[in-house]
Amino acid sequence: MPRIPATSQTGSVRDDFNFGPLLLIDSHKLHASLRRSGSSNFEHAGLYDARLSISQEYRITRIGEYLYSSVVTDTRKSGEKLFDYVDPKNKAVQIEMEQAFTRFLKRTGAYLEPKFSTPDFGQDGFPVEASVIIPVRNRVKTIRDAVDSALKQKGTFEFNVIVVDNFSNDGTTEILKEIAAKDSRLIHVTPDRDDLGIGGCWNVGAHHPQCGRFSVQLDSDDVYKTEFTLQAVIDTFQKEKCAMVVGSYEMTNFDLEQIPPGIIDHREWTPDNGRNNALRINGLGAPRAFFTPLLREIKIPNVSYGEDYALGLAFSRDYQIGRIYEPIYCCRRWDDNTDASLNIPQQNAHNYYKDKIRTFEYLARIRKNARH
Repeated sequence: MPRIPATSQTGSVRDDFNFGPLLLIDSHKLHASLRRSGSSNFEHAGLYDARLSISQEYRITRIGEYLYSSVVTDTRKSGEKLFDYVDPKNKAVQIEMEQAFTRFLKRTGAYLEPKFSTPDFGQDGFPVEASVIIPVRNRVKTIRDAVDSALKQKGTFEFNVIVVDNFSNDGTTEILKEIAAKDSRLIHVTPDRDDLGIGGCWNVGAHHPQCGRFSVQLDSDDVYKTEFTLQAVIDTFQKEKCAMVVGSYEMTNFDLEQIPPGIIDHREWTPDNGRNNALRINGLGAPRAFFTPLLREIKIPNVSYGEDYALGLAFSRDYQIGRIYEPIYCCRRWDDNTDASLNIPQQNAHNYYKDKIRTFEYLARIRKNARH
């Protein structure tokens, strides 16, 4: 099977875009581009910096036929490779990649200065302070654990749990009805249409009349790590006056035993440059939480992959994102995870979609700067 990437787009600015091992570069145009962009003596990010410089002025073309063969040396599953960029041993590499990318954004007018709007948390009319939103379809093995971990939360405010049951037919619905009959804080919702992905289900939950001031994510096969996860999230909103909060999580097996790479905390994030660097990396972390009025205004793409990344970029365009660096969430890896092991066409489709999101956001940031 050919290991070629999806087509390059304006937003294909991530440093791991796979052009393949054979690159043909016009040296005269390369030197000219680097002179105009101001080359740096990078140890790790030289090729990435050169590619960004070239892409400003010239079209990068892929030859769509077989010209060579290569030996695959990294045979890990896609779900294992996904977190290489947050591995502490790659810190020096990632710092250089961020530096090269930030230079690129400044040259092209897409860089955002560290100036943020402040959300108005004083709005009235919310039935509770927070809602845990869980989209689910056919997770009979895990949904009870997820809901129980949400209902067991302890805090200084009222909250509820909104489960958007996307027409499950494996017994998930019956479990949810059983729990809801015993605990009125569980709001069991069935959409009025059958074409929704995870993002569409999130829209249903966020626009529900019982949704709280803050909407907090929980996937149907994961659990909160402690009984104080929700409190930590809401405290961060109030302390940092941010519109979105992203926590840290622990990778576990089905039995909640830690597995490599362990804790994913995204410490590469910085308050000043995090939203710029977010355009380069593949994710912002979990669990994610949002100020509901803004979430309702922005809305979530009706897809089942990348919707969280799209929201992170959209929120960060104008607002600060708060961070929690202690693990407050357990991300369970098991055979039914949708992204644990993807084949090449699936990886290409996912990357193509995120690059499309990057394209939209990159252009939106250029327009934002042009207005100011």
